[in-house]
Amino acid sequence: MLFEKTTYEDDFPISIRIMHVAEYPLHYHLDHEIVYVLNGSVRLKNGSGSYVLQEGDVFTNSGKEVHGMYSDGMNNTVAIIQFSNQFFSQYFPLLNKACFRTYVNDDKYQQLDTLRKMLLNILLDYTKRSFHYKRSCTEQMIDVIKYLKKYFNLFAFEDHIVVNFKSDNPVIVQRISNIINYIYGNHSAKLTLETLSEREHLSTFYLSHLVRDYMGISFQELLCFARVEMSEIPLLDTDNRISTIAKDSGFSTTTYYNKYFVKWFGHTPQEHRELFASRILSPEYPARFDMLSENAAINLLRVRLSALKDQDNSDDSVRQLTYSVQLPVNAEPIKELSASLHAILTLEDCSIASVHLLPYLHSLSAVDVSVAIAPGDDETDALLLQNRLTFLGYNVKKTYESNLPVTSSYAYDSVAHAVSILHNFFTSKQTELHFRLRDQGDASVILKGKSSCLTSSLIPKPAYYAYRLIQKLRGDLLYQDPHCYIIKTKENENTWVLVLLNYNEDVLNLCSRHASVYETRDVVRAFRDELQVDFHLSLPDGTYTIIQSALSDTNSIFAHMTELDFQEPLSLSKNWQQLFSTEPQTQFRTEKVDGTLEISSSIFGVGVHITVIQQQ
Repeated sequence: MLFEKTTYEDDFPISIRIMHVAEYPLHYHLDHEIVYVLNGSVRLKNGSGSYVLQEGDVFTNSGKEVHGMYSDGMNNTVAIIQFSNQFFSQYFPLLNKACFRTYVNDDKYQQLDTLRKMLLNILLDYTKRSFHYKRSCTEQMIDVIKYLKKYFNLFAFEDHIVVNFKSDNPVIVQRISNIINYIYGNHSAKLTLETLSEREHLSTFYLSHLVRDYMGISFQELLCFARVEMSEIPLLDTDNRISTIAKDSGFSTTTYYNKYFVKWFGHTPQEHRELFASRILSPEYPARFDMLSENAAINLLRVRLSALKDQDNSDDSVRQLTYSVQLPVNAEPIKELSASLHAILTLEDCSIASVHLLPYLHSLSAVDVSVAIAPGDDETDALLLQNRLTFLGYNVKKTYESNLPVTSSYAYDSVAHAVSILHNFFTSKQTELHFRLRDQGDASVILKGKSSCLTSSLIPKPAYYAYRLIQKLRGDLLYQDPHCYIIKTKENENTWVLVLLNYNEDVLNLCSRHASVYETRDVVRAFRDELQVDFHLSLPDGTYTIIQSALSDTNSIFAHMTELDFQEPLSLSKNWQQLFSTEPQTQFRTEKVDGTLEISSSIFGVGVHITVIQQQ
């Protein structure tokens, strides 16, 4: 069967493969396909044309074009991107009729460099499985199609090779587009220059010169090219007689069909059938290729994207820190991780938050609780609270507000505090961690710059998620550096946790001094570095569930208040404040491991990235 059906995930209208190609036999499909050569070179047959695609070449194949790829003996890496016409037609109603051509004989063609960057960003987002990568890739593909329509929507001929059409005249572009679309849509009908001239309201003389001057061939040659190109599918996919195919394709006689087929393909239709009928994609003659590993693909894509960015003259303040970590079999523990969480509650907490506070306390698995008594508090009420918490299983003691340290920094409300908490946990010998559960005071004032896990209205801060992670990290620390930690948990011996912290000294220092909301905002925003770590973990064979979670400033309560220009007090009632979502972004997948698991983890800007790997 010459036809290859493109399969898509239910919620993702794009198919992406990055591979080393040995041979991809002749086939066609209904959707558009983009071939991007990332490394080496590959031979490509597309219709009547034969191309040697070099590193950096981008070739776009429209639906119903017979094509195949072959190694030319050199190593190659090729990205194949297919996108669903059915899905993207809701944005581009004429997508089925589009004929994109991106092959150019000019490496310095600026528009092609822009297209390369757009495609590399899609490939990188997809391969890294960035958060919401499906939505991001889909939105980026819409931009790619817009760009293709603007700069690569027509073709011309150079020495019988189909290449990208170039013209800055919008009137010429529109007229050539009308001509091509009409010819391909009606190639099997009786078409003449006069018919098309009347349709376009142009003289035959003007139309004839228009086609020859801008497409490089005559109108008759263009018509016959379209007919022989469209005849290749029935020629290779059916046993129909040559004369029948010639007639169905629009030729008046088989002689004319043979003549123009030889002109474009170099041999007769019968010879073409004999030469290629046995080289069609099928179960008996499958494609031969090797998919790139995730890490190898990411590294190659980063190199290609970096090379393109280096050609820009723009000032890019984003720094990329990229390195690999290998965890060998039976890695020796560096130290044992075990933290005891000690929560501080007040009578105000319990009188205002009531039953809603205890679930947060329970989720943190705090062992010890201190009831902090403020001036004016009733000692009897404090004793009742102590007894209640003791009954619930907590180790409870009494303290006084005057004995507790008073610190203030609006960094405590931001993701910088979560990074600071985790950094101190991994690098210090401290095993007892004390924290206030809730900010004190007016619930309509959201940001108070206090070192607590929850706002006054019980909205979780980044610190809450940092402490919740710490109580799960009980086990052996197998690897550490300033930004990366690997832990094997004791709760489940076949569970590993990878933690990335992205920060600089300015971010860490925010929590050590009184930083205003604006200083905190500016320092966090200014840090735009991207951290990428490729892990190579030697694990027992089996199937693993991989959970990735990102705690960043984009969905923190501090970020929400930044968008509201730090409006205090907030006019929203406490009930509506609960609509502020601060949960970390999380995604799941499964992967089979045969000796080594290769996984990539990355984070942009200040934040924490957690990967949990658990054997099923």
